[in-house]
Amino acid sequence: MNTERQPDFYEAEPPQASRELAKLRGSSDYVAPFEIVRRRVIDDVHEGRMTVDATVVIRIGNVEETEAASGVGVVHALDVALRKALLKYFPYLEPVRVIETYQHATGDSTEADVVSVKKFSDGQLLWTTLAKSSNTVEAGWMSLLDGYEWRIINENARRQRMNANPRLSRR
Repeated sequence: MNTERQPDFYEAEPPQASRELAKLRGSSDYVAPFEIVRRRVIDDVHEGRMTVDATVVIRIGNVEETEAASGVGVVHALDVALRKALLKYFPYLEPVRVIETYQHATGDSTEADVVSVKKFSDGQLLWTTLAKSSNTVEAGWMSLLDGYEWRIINENARRQRMNANPRLSRR
C-alpha cells in the first residue's frame, strides 16, 4: 500500500484554456469579449418541487443584455441564462456544450476550498477550464465563464487570421 501523500487536486496544473486566459488577462491591452454586470439566482421549492431561476446581466461594448432562465441546479440555470445573452452577439457559440463537469472540495468541512473543472466541446474542439474558490457556486460559475470566454477569443482570432489572409484554409 502506498502511504505517500498524493498531491491535492487543487495543486494540479490548470488546463490549457485556463492557462491561456490567465496569460491574456495579465496583458495590459486585453479586453474581455463580455463583462458580467451582475447575476442573481433564486433557489426555491414551489409546490414540493425544487426550482432554480437565474438572471444574468452582461455588457458587450456599451450594450447591456439581461436574460433569465430556469435550470436543474444553480450553475445550470446560470449557464442557460448566460448562453441566451451571449448567443445574440456570438451565434457561433450555439454548438458549444459543457460535456463533463466535476467539483472537488479540499478540506474537512463545508468551508473547504472548491475546484471546479468543466470540459467543453463545440463538436470539433475540446477544451477544459478550472476555477478555484471557497464558494461552490462561484467556482462552478467561474469555470463556466472561462469556457465561453476562451471559445470567443479563439473564434475571434481565427476570423482575424482569415480576414488577414483569405487564402488560408477554412478548417
